[in-house]
Amino acid sequence: MMSEVKNKNYDRMDTMHHLLAGFKSIFSDTLCDGIDKCRRACGGAGYASMSGFTELASVSSPVPTYEGDNIVMLLQASRYVLKLFKKAQKGEKLQYPFTYISNIPGLLSLKDKGKTEESLMSLKTLEQALAVRAGKLI
Repeated sequence: MMSEVKNKNYDRMDTMHHLLAGFKSIFSDTLCDGIDKCRRACGGAGYASMSGFTELASVSSPVPTYEGDNIVMLLQASRYVLKLFKKAQKGEKLQYPFTYISNIPGLLSLKDKGKTEESLMSLKTLEQALAVRAGKLI
């Protein structure tokens, strides 16, 4: 990616920003929620400083605001998906990994692809399942 930027090629910049903004938001929220759940699962001992959770919580609590607040970052990632959805509706070709957006109606009509253990071990079936899930969310 850095060699592309040095050559003033910014073709993948939108996609990278979308992925990084979305991942940052989701992963940092998951981090803070996970630490809090673990602390609560330990009962009163989770509040004691010797448990380590107080230090983990204080170190991780600002993470959702570093490099941009999670709400803003998630909105930026969502805006990119909506932009791609509008392009797909106009018939424009989308780049991988977003090609599934062009075929959301077809994906939503897929049924019973994962009935057997063998089919669930197929990467194609798993990729389709993830695309269907993302299509439903869009």
